[in-house]
Formats: sequence, C-alpha cells, structure tokens
Amino acid sequence: MKIYRILTCLIAAALIPISVSAGQTQANQKVDYSFRDDYSRHAIPAPAGDDHYWWKGNLHAHTLWSDGDQFPEMVIQWYMKHGYHFLAISDHGIVPQGEKWINPETYRYLESGGGMKVVDLYRERFGDDWVEMREVDESMRRRLERLPGGDGAHLRRPATEDMQIGDTLVRIKPLGEIRHLFEKPGRFLLIQSQEITQGRPHFIHINNANTVEAVSRIIGDDIEASIRETFNAAYAHSRETGQPMLPHLNHPYHRMDLTGGVTAEILASIETVNFFEVYNGAPGSRSFGSNTHPDLDSVWDIALTLRLAEMDLGPLYGLAVDDAHHYGDSDGPVKPGRGWVVVRSRFLTPESLITALRKGEFYASTGVTLSRLESEKDRLHVEINTSGDAEDTEYTIQFIGTRRGYDRSREYRTDDDGNELRNVTKRYSEEIGKVLKEVQGDSATYVFDGDELYVRARIVSSEFHPDPFLFTRGAVRGEGHVVPSRTHDDVMTIPERKKAWIQPVIPGKGLLEAPDYSR
Repeated sequence: MKIYRILTCLIAAALIPISVSAGQTQANQKVDYSFRDDYSRHAIPAPAGDDHYWWKGNLHAHTLWSDGDQFPEMVIQWYMKHGYHFLAISDHGIVPQGEKWINPETYRYLESGGGMKVVDLYRERFGDDWVEMREVDESMRRRLERLPGGDGAHLRRPATEDMQIGDTLVRIKPLGEIRHLFEKPGRFLLIQSQEITQGRPHFIHINNANTVEAVSRIIGDDIEASIRETFNAAYAHSRETGQPMLPHLNHPYHRMDLTGGVTAEILASIETVNFFEVYNGAPGSRSFGSNTHPDLDSVWDIALTLRLAEMDLGPLYGLAVDDAHHYGDSDGPVKPGRGWVVVRSRFLTPESLITALRKGEFYASTGVTLSRLESEKDRLHVEINTSGDAEDTEYTIQFIGTRRGYDRSREYRTDDDGNELRNVTKRYSEEIGKVLKEVQGDSATYVFDGDELYVRARIVSSEFHPDPFLFTRGAVRGEGHVVPSRTHDDVMTIPERKKAWIQPVIPGKGLLEAPDYSR
C-alpha cells in the first residue's frame, strides 16, 4: 500500500556554502555574491514517507538561449529563490551547450525585458568578472559565422548585420558552465531539456527533458504523424545515448486558431504520448478552451477513456507548467510561477524524477499544496496543506472519472453556421469525465465502486491566481494568438482560481506506470 505523507513544512532557508573547484576560472572565483541573500539558500523538501520527499519543479521554461527575455542565471535564480527544487530549461530547437552571443542593442527577445536594462541587472547581480562582453573584431566575426548548423542554429549567433566590426556582444553561458552557481544535492537540480519546435503547418511543440543533444523536429503528413514521429525520435535519442528522457506534449491548443489544435482523439491514439500539459501558463496555450473547443480537463478525460476502454493503451498523465518567457519587470505576458509539478521521489536526480513521473507519483498545481496523498487500488484520498491560507479560503475537491459501460456516442461539433468542425475534438456523452463525488473542505476520500475505468481528482481553491491569464478580446473569441504585451490597449484578464490535479488511478491496479519506449 502506498501512502504518501507530506508533513506540513514551511519552505525554510538553509544557508549552504557553495565551494569553488580548482578547475574553475580565476574570474569565477572573484565573483562576490554576498549581497544576494538568496544565493546560498535552497528550499527544504517536504517528507513524503518511506524516505521519499516531495520535489517542486518546472519542466518548461525559456531563456535568452531562444526567446526568453533573461539570461539563464537570472532565470535559474528566480526559481531557486521561489522554493523550487528542480528546473528544466527547455529552449526552442536548441540545448544550452556550446557558444552563443547576442547583440544586446538589437536582439529582439531582450526588448520585452527592458533591453540594455536586462544586461545592466545581469552585471549587477553577477558582477563584471562573470558577465562576458566583447567587441567584435574580424577574427571573432569569422568564428561566429562558422557556428554549427541544424535546428536552432539561427539562435546561436547574431544576424550578420548585428555583429559588425566594433559592435559589442554579450555571451550567453551554457548550462554546464553555470550549474555550480546553483545546484546542491538534495536541494536544487538543473535539467537540460529542449522544446522540439515545429512551426507551420502543424505548430507541434514537444519538450524532451534530460536530453543529451538537440533532437531535430520532424514534420509529418498531419498533426498526428508529426507528434508520433517526433516522440519516436526523442525515444531513439534516449536509446542511443543510454540516458533516460521524458518527452511530453506541450500546449495542445497552441495556434488552434490555425490548425484546430491537438484533439482528444489524436492524444488518445498515440501510444508513446503518456504526458501532456493539462495546464500551460502562457496565454497562447488556451488551456480553458473556447466556444468551439472543450477545455483541456475535458480533453484529458476523453483521451483517458478512449485509451483505457477502446484502445487498450497506457495511462495519460497531466502536467502543469508555466512556459515562462518573461521575467522581472518584463512587459511580456508569460511570467514564471504560474504552474508546476510536485514529484514524490527519494532522490533529487533526473533519473529518480523521471522514474517517479512515469509511475504517476506526482501532482500538478497552480497554487494548491497537498499535505497527504494516497493513491490506492481501492481508494483515492487527498488532504490539503492550508498553512498560509487566508481565513476565508475554501476548497472544492472533485473526484472525476468514467464508468465502464459509458455511452459511446459522439458527434462532430459545429460552428455558428452549423458547419461540422472536423479538426476539433468531437462532442461526447456527459458520462465521460463525470464528477463522481464532490466535497467542500480540505480533505476527502473516494472509495472505488469497482466499475470505474479510472478516477482522478481536481482541487479548486476559492483563491484566485495572483497572476491571471492575459488576452486580447479578439484572442478570447478565437480570432488571434497571444497578448503582445501587458500594456496593450486591448488587453483583458481572465480570472482563474488556484488548482491542483491528481493523476488518474485505476481501480484494482492503482497508478499505472507509463512505458519507457526507449528500451
């Protein structure tokens, strides 16, 4: 019997010195971090029973290695300071290795963060001995022009017109060079990841956590083929390198205004897809759906039901991520801290975290913290950590599932003119993803009747998320993509309450382990 106990644990600060190895450069040794009160502090994990712990982490974040608006060190510092235990840096089409330079005066992704103010803050936080800026000469320009090609190669060097003789460039440091500033065993871990990015025609994005090198995007004949073949490539890379990796499908509704998005039927049919983002903090993710698209909670239930009852496939687990691109005083709308996962594992290593995720031993959250979670063969029990809540905070705990013998009828959705929408999730019976039990309070138990295909739980707080979705009014109607900035004159907020998602449990079996397709 698996009983996961999360002792109520204030995220305390432990002063932990970080030593400098003999192999580090003299410049690194001179950097003075004494003014940074967060530098040597790491969040203490909550015990989870049986010598295991609960580790809070984000599997989707961006930096200046692609289209984030902050240097990697600044991004990592934010997560460490805000109580995270692990972070996967997942930039588009590239892994943070090798050489990369940008022209801070012209690099467009730096603009939303404040342009040169970002560089000034970087220098203030990490010191001039650490920040590497260089004036372009002929030798440097020739070297940059020879940087390797492949996916994301255009992100490794400035455009020719932005690295003219005399221009000043700043180096974006690789992950291997900055790990020692932040990592500590059992406290904080950095995971190299990649967002395998496909633009037109299908706009499919897939994260591959713990990758060794960048995996090339694969454009298939349709959305399903693109996803299937890219997942196969990620698992092939894991097989070839012998390193465990965790690919997951990002924001299924990305650019749904152009493609219709990833439907529940597609999500259900690809056996290698066992993880997807049920919540993504970027406005363009549209996790809440639209007037023609069901929300991603409903998509999850439809896909789970199809996989388990009609396709005999493995589980489908839901992740929450923030997909952060914009940090600090940035004018951009995609901020950090909007969604995360909390993983039950004995060790804070990529291997242990991936193993636990595959077993479903985690929950996703946008602000709700658990104090106890039991995923049994005969029941599902949750208790909420209410420490720090306002006195009037209330919780609704919903146990959601589909019973065997459900109504299998389905039909195409239609637009306002009655035309069938064939690239959108079909309309299914209300017997799929039904609320089986609802409790008002901070703890609840659901005892299985035995005829359920699965049971999962969703917890909704009465508290609103402090950083709500931002959209233009046109985008809410499905007529556009994302908010250009927080100060756009057509911007509006979409209130959302803090939530947590508990992974589906199979009566009589408990949590199902997702297969490792690299073996």
